[in-house]
Amino acid sequence: MPTQNSSPSDENLTKMSEENAKLKRELQEMKERHERDLQMLESKVQGERSVAEREAELVRQRNIELEAMKTQMVKLTRKLDDEVTARDQVVGETQRLERKLQELSAASHGAISSTSSSDRRQTSSNDAAAERERGTQVSTKLMRVVDQWMRQRDLQQALLRNSAINDMAFATLAQALVDCCSLQTLDLSQNLLTMDSCSDVCQLITTSPRLSFVSLAENLFSLRSVGYFMTAVMERQTTKRLVPLDLLDLQGNEGLQIAIAAPPPEVPLKQLREAATTQMGTALAQSPGPELVAHCCRALWRFLHDTSHPQVRGLGQDDMAFDALEQVTLRKMDTALMKILLLGGDERTGDGVRPVTANLCLLPAMTGQVSKVRHGGVPEPDERSKMPQQKTAVEQPPSGYPQDVPVVEPGRIRPGGSRPTSRQNERTARPPSVMDPFADLKSAFEPAKDKLKTFNLKQIITRNGTVLMNMLERLLETTEIDAVDVESDQTLLEYACITGNMGLAKLCYRRGANLSARTKKGDTALNIVTRQKRYDLMEFLHNYGVKVSSCDADGRTALHVAAANDDVDGICRLVEWGADVNIRDNKQRTPIHLAAAGGKEEATKLLLELGADMNAKDNREYTAVAHAEGNNHFKLMDRLVQLGGKGHGLHQRSVGLAMSKSQTSLPGGLVVSAGMLKSSSLGRIGKVSVKGMPGPILPQLVKS
Repeated sequence: MPTQNSSPSDENLTKMSEENAKLKRELQEMKERHERDLQMLESKVQGERSVAEREAELVRQRNIELEAMKTQMVKLTRKLDDEVTARDQVVGETQRLERKLQELSAASHGAISSTSSSDRRQTSSNDAAAERERGTQVSTKLMRVVDQWMRQRDLQQALLRNSAINDMAFATLAQALVDCCSLQTLDLSQNLLTMDSCSDVCQLITTSPRLSFVSLAENLFSLRSVGYFMTAVMERQTTKRLVPLDLLDLQGNEGLQIAIAAPPPEVPLKQLREAATTQMGTALAQSPGPELVAHCCRALWRFLHDTSHPQVRGLGQDDMAFDALEQVTLRKMDTALMKILLLGGDERTGDGVRPVTANLCLLPAMTGQVSKVRHGGVPEPDERSKMPQQKTAVEQPPSGYPQDVPVVEPGRIRPGGSRPTSRQNERTARPPSVMDPFADLKSAFEPAKDKLKTFNLKQIITRNGTVLMNMLERLLETTEIDAVDVESDQTLLEYACITGNMGLAKLCYRRGANLSARTKKGDTALNIVTRQKRYDLMEFLHNYGVKVSSCDADGRTALHVAAANDDVDGICRLVEWGADVNIRDNKQRTPIHLAAAGGKEEATKLLLELGADMNAKDNREYTAVAHAEGNNHFKLMDRLVQLGGKGHGLHQRSVGLAMSKSQTSLPGGLVVSAGMLKSSSLGRIGKVSVKGMPGPILPQLVKS
């Protein structure tokens, strides 16, 4: 019995030992497999890191090549201008020598006694000739551009370097350049342009389809112009049909020269030097670039503050806390400011000197090296990271800077297993981001977001009526172009027509506004500008599809408005564009009815000359004569009666009835004419002679 009982236990032990051995073998195999997988993953991670390093190095090389190409482009443009100037000088010198040869040949026939006087005349003539040559060289460039535009109605290059162009001349020239669809290069360096020409330059930047290079070097622009040009470049980048701008040269302007000579602000200068030393080496940190960029930082921040940018509310004018802006806004500003050249490399020291572009103003904010010192209680970066902010997609590294710092999506675990504890740690441990290849398809198939129907006009208009373009651009991202103001119910187009703002009206047209739509008050844009006598806006609306017969809620057209205002020029323009002089409103009134009712003699006479029906009747059977009579314009009424005008229809019938009764009631009675009865009703019988009576009837006292 003991032997029989022990045999099953031995078998169990044997099975258990075999099972244990099997499990040990499986565990060993799993360990070996795990080690192989771990080695494979480590090799894959190492390969990915090497690829990322190579891509970062490639990006750095491309940035260096881009900066070199910018410098080379500026050099080539200046070289081309110098060659054109040299050619003009050669032509002028040839003309001067020819004139001198003619003068010498003419002087050889003179008397010897007049040598001294002829020398003096020759000297004065040489000075005058030199002055004329300089004026000829200046006018030659301008005339060459104007001649090419007049022959082809288009330009590819406008090389106007050192042409003595001032603001008034450029305002006229800009009207021709804005219609040049092939304009690629605009060189206005070494001229006399000031901030008054800033709006015209911005208009060219935002409208010229192929413009790629603009040179405004050595003019009289202030440092504040950087903000306006940045806004124009940003608007150009958002328009897909425009070629991106390559370079905007602002070197040597008066505002930049004053900024270099003035002491720079200390806090941004310190941040810029630290960021430049860390990111770009000591070359830029030791050059005069940081001083100029520090002044540009202050000017750019004040521009954002003065234009009431929504992301700088609550911050002081001297805070210069660019890191308070959203990342999307910073990237847009960085891309636009990278095109603006403030200071070029020194040609005497070689190409190793880096040109200074305006996007260096955002270098501390983009790289995270912002000083802890704040003016006015601005939150620190760590504190702002705790505040609720708008969540964005994968943050892209700033363009134009080294991309060796990796980037990851917020909240993703790093290889070490720990999460970033602050925004500073996130910036130092982010792998390179990869663009979504299906981003265009997603944007194409995603449903369009509904835009706002109302806005606040005070947010984009200053006290003096200036439209803030950067605020308007930001507003139109979420608001329809036909939206109405919450206070006045005005649209942007209506405000442009009331104030006569041609630039805003053109912007409304480019953004797709309905130029023929009626306002909340039932008025039309054409009627508004006709009432304001803005003939330029009238022509603009007519050229871009607004019909002259378009009417308001009362059925009045622009010709009705011009006739009521005695606007002879407006009537001529509207009739020339095809307006009907006998068009009627909802009360069946024609333009001559309104002109006669207001006593507008010039407009009434002009409408009669243009073929208006003088005896046309409205829905109350009033004619032009009746309207003039009813509003006590007797002089105009008499003139219309002399020309054959008739009075009210009921009045005419009552006159005929009175004549018939007077002829049949009393035999031999006095027959009173229609003119007599009419003048009697007006109390003017003394001015009318009646047949059969001795003379005018005069009032007499009745004796009792």
